[in-house]
Amino acid sequence: MSDRGGRLPSVVTLLAAGLAAVAALPPGGGGLRAEGALALDVAPVPLDASEPSRSSVGPLRYLGGLHLQSADDRFGGLSDLRVSADGARLFAVSDCGRGFTASLAYDAEGRLVGLGDARLVDLAGPTGDPLGLGDNDAESLVMDGDLEVGFEGRTRVQAYDESPAFGGAARPLPIPVAVGSCGRNGGLETMADLGAGRRLLVCESRRGPSTTVPAWVGKGDLWEERDYPLHFEGGWAGEPFRPTGAVRLPEGDVLVVERRFPPLGARLVRLPQAGLDGRGRFEPVEIARFEAPLTLDNFEGVDARRDATGRTLVYLLSDDNGCSKSGSAGRTGLQRTLLLLFALEG
Repeated sequence: MSDRGGRLPSVVTLLAAGLAAVAALPPGGGGLRAEGALALDVAPVPLDASEPSRSSVGPLRYLGGLHLQSADDRFGGLSDLRVSADGARLFAVSDCGRGFTASLAYDAEGRLVGLGDARLVDLAGPTGDPLGLGDNDAESLVMDGDLEVGFEGRTRVQAYDESPAFGGAARPLPIPVAVGSCGRNGGLETMADLGAGRRLLVCESRRGPSTTVPAWVGKGDLWEERDYPLHFEGGWAGEPFRPTGAVRLPEGDVLVVERRFPPLGARLVRLPQAGLDGRGRFEPVEIARFEAPLTLDNFEGVDARRDATGRTLVYLLSDDNGCSKSGSAGRTGLQRTLLLLFALEG
């Protein structure tokens, strides 16, 4: 889904003096983790390349976006993100078992214009060794004192230090016993902090055909199982929009990003706060739809914060499926890593 024609890249090379990337040892090899500065190419993208003056989609007013690329095959596959309360730092996780951090830059109007100090770190397991193939598909992220990472494959949630980011050995966190009802490749794709230690967990798929996917609200050993409805509209062979990321908005509602493929599309929906403590089926309300010719890709991450002027800002992140897993090469396909920023109005 690349949009390369007519683009003038703004290239930012980010290499910290005296540091070089360190290759991670294989599992059981002593726990050495790759971390250090990362060279990225950063280019601005419009909301709609066919209509460059377009500045909104639904109640979302566009505040700039970036296309991120790197020749380093460890980069890519970013599946969820969290942004610090002041908007200065970004934290993300990848399909390849890595944490990603960077600084964000804005212009005088608050538009997203740059990204710097990019770094990668290999996530460790409970023993401190790097995660092995099959255990490293990190898909969701919560930042609440620690960095909590949700994984597909062997479905689980593990906590890491926030400082240094993604540091330390993994600390397993309790999750619902019934997560086995998630699909084989549709585990905890979505995780959000609901406050007071509570979490919203949503699977991407269910074992067997279904019009809903499993979801839970709770903490510790106390979880209320819910149904999250899939939205079927325009997908080839009946493919629905599937939940891939969520965040609690400042006023208490939850914003969920849903992704459909094929054809590629996404939508943002709102879960009203009043429905989070109930039972049964959630009732998402669509607020914005992303389809061609809008700039879009495989959106899997969403975050939100309130800025100094009181605006609610929404960040969207796409997964290019391009990072290198153990024994495989990265940088394949036409998908892009996109980071977009919007002001949520109304």
